[in-house]
Amino acid sequence: MAAIFLYPKIDKMKGSPNPYMLHFQEALLKNHQVVNSTHPNRGILNFFLFFFNADVFILNWPETIPEKKLGGLQTLLFRFFLWLRRKFKKKIIWVLHNKGSHHKGENPTTRKMFNRMMVHSDYIITHSQAGADFVQSEYPSFRKKVHVFPHPVTERLGVYRAGEKEYDFLIWGSIFPYKGIDRFLKFVRRSEELKSSKVLLVGRCKNQDYKQEILSILPDNAVFKDELLSLEEIASYVAKSRFTLFTYNSKTVLSSGSLVDSIRMGAVIIGPDHGAFRDLKKWSFLHTYREFDELPGIIAGYSSDEEKIESDRKDFMEQNTWGNFVRQIEKITGI
Repeated sequence: MAAIFLYPKIDKMKGSPNPYMLHFQEALLKNHQVVNSTHPNRGILNFFLFFFNADVFILNWPETIPEKKLGGLQTLLFRFFLWLRRKFKKKIIWVLHNKGSHHKGENPTTRKMFNRMMVHSDYIITHSQAGADFVQSEYPSFRKKVHVFPHPVTERLGVYRAGEKEYDFLIWGSIFPYKGIDRFLKFVRRSEELKSSKVLLVGRCKNQDYKQEILSILPDNAVFKDELLSLEEIASYVAKSRFTLFTYNSKTVLSSGSLVDSIRMGAVIIGPDHGAFRDLKKWSFLHTYREFDELPGIIAGYSSDEEKIESDRKDFMEQNTWGNFVRQIEKITGI
């Protein structure tokens, strides 16, 4: 049993229904002690409050620390933590979720955080082969630290059923510019093949300028629900949709919790041909595209094999449980 500090600490779900950290903590607690599991989130201060209680620090998205409130101060404290952990021989496991900042793009501050994490991490875990390729390309001397494990999945939320659907495309999740939804809507407006397709866009958009842009280009055949819904509510829309579409155009994306949740909702998924989408396109429930103009061909050539899709979904979910993910971490790290 290892004493683990898990970052970031999530006290409650806010703004996004992605429960990644809660599932991670729950899976670790079955065989280990998570020293900060019952304590409130105090950000960077918790690194020091629990420093001597933990042997292993599992860090998710530490590169975003400079973007947080008092980011400059938090970054300085984080650098001190990295020096301290080396002095006291604490292990760091870094879960590499992205290649950079979704919202700020390539910038020197984020790059410095990546540089530090490459040096100070004892192990780097990523949920797609693209993460390993990124390290090989940009930080080749640290490639041996990297281990690729698919994003784990929880219990099934829905079952795929062929037949008549209310919508052709469902796009769901919090709405940000990096997801490229505006580009897709513009494509639909000018596409002869998709002009009669029905599009449902469901998700909270806090950026009012981007929301107005979405509304200004929304085609007549599209519906936009600016709502924050539970995963169960989203699953009900998945059941009414022929395809669940991901429009990401940001190359910072390596993996996606929304992708994995869509799998367990029973979705047939279409996503960009990079990151975890590329890794999973061998499964019959997922198809990829390089450019939007490939979408009409994909949907026109799609032939539903309900039995094959559900067999593949069952196999994927059995192979990639949270319990298996933690066991893989235990195996490579010896915790």
